This record gives sequence, C-alpha cells and structure tokens, in this order.
Amino acid sequence: MTVIRPIAVAIALTISGAPVAYAQATTTLLCQGSGSVLESQVSNGMEYDNKTHSYNKSTNSSTTGRRPFNGTANVEIAGGSVRIRVPHEIMPEINSARDGWFTLNEAFVGEREITGTLRLNMVNRAKVRIDRMTGQLTLASGFEDFDATCTKVETNTGPKF
Repeated sequence: MTVIRPIAVAIALTISGAPVAYAQATTTLLCQGSGSVLESQVSNGMEYDNKTHSYNKSTNSSTTGRRPFNGTANVEIAGGSVRIRVPHEIMPEINSARDGWFTLNEAFVGEREITGTLRLNMVNRAKVRIDRMTGQLTLASGFEDFDATCTKVETNTGPKF
C-alpha cells in the first residue's frame, strides 16, 4: 500500500518582484463505515378501569439506548488543515458546521496519523483519529461513535462516468 502525503506546493511567478499565484495540494478521502448514536425513547400509557369505565392510571417511561447506522464521511487535508463532513446521523440539529463541513480543531497531521477534535455543537466534541497506515478513521464522543475505512479519492483524474 502506498501512502501519499499532502504536499504543499507553492508556485510563485514573479513579475517585477511581486508573487502572482500560489497552489496547494489537497488530499481527499472517502470513509465508509458504521457507528451508533445515543437515542432516547419516551412512552406514555393509560390504564382503563372496566368497573368505573374511565382511565384512572397514567404511566410514563423513558429509555436511552444506542441506535446503529451505516454511513460515509468525507475528509479534506490541505497542509496542516483538516475538514470533515460527517454522516447525517451524527450531524446535530444545531451545529457549528460551515456548508456541512466541520474543521478539525487542534489538528495534528503526522506521517502515521491525523488527530484532533470536532466541535459538533456547544456541548458535543468528538475525538477524531485517522491512521494513515491502515486508513482507519475513528470518531468518538459520549453521544456517538463512528468507525470507517478511508480511501483516497483521485481528484486530478477525469469523471468516472
């Protein structure tokens, strides 16, 4: 397996001493996997009394569990900057995404791994780790988890169809 690292390429054409253009290589990953999200269920009930012909008892119950899902995440790496588009099951109603993309905070882009935290909203921060040797992505917080296998998307080639 060949590991391709993002390389920042600066192209500077100088006209009269002024830089004209800069270009930066971006690595794009497609990560497919599965996870689970925290889910609460509330049920209400009434008990009917045949003698009085009325409802006389009310019951309420609440349960919390994890709901499994399959999904896809997108990752873009440009130099030391990383942004991630998470599966829609993980996306909170109120979130801090910009156009569906979250910026990886405290990003560390090393030769063997990429780590950081995603601030999904005011109370939910997920830890993210991408193993650059195996392609394994792990996203975890108290509210959700997601494990996926990432493959590099060749953006310099033409359309597949």
